[in-house]
Amino acid sequence: MKDYPRLPESELDIMLVIWDLGDQAAAPAILERLERPLTASALHSYLKRLEDKGYLACTKEGKTNRYTPLVSREAYQRQEGKTILGKLYEGSLKRFAAALHDGGALDKSDVEELRAYLEELEGKEGQ
Repeated sequence: MKDYPRLPESELDIMLVIWDLGDQAAAPAILERLERPLTASALHSYLKRLEDKGYLACTKEGKTNRYTPLVSREAYQRQEGKTILGKLYEGSLKRFAAALHDGGALDKSDVEELRAYLEELEGKEGQ
């Protein structure tokens, strides 16, 4: 997978909306779904930056610009997961899980779900 530049929170918020909207997202729909207020002009600046970084393609339909993601949410999640795990937890999944647990972000059902997932992975590797 090609490495993409890490997105600041403001640009990531926009990409999350675009990923939710799917192909051919238009600026008015993006503005409507953003959780924080943003002017149309500011949004267009962000969208242009995302284009320049290789995250979006823009096509013109009449007077409307439509934006298509060039990077999938899953690809970005994989890249960010590796980056965070490597930088903050020295590549240790155990340290990462411990930080989540100790910080109160994991409850018993989360731990059980993670355990079941790990057992499922072990089963697939054994086949």
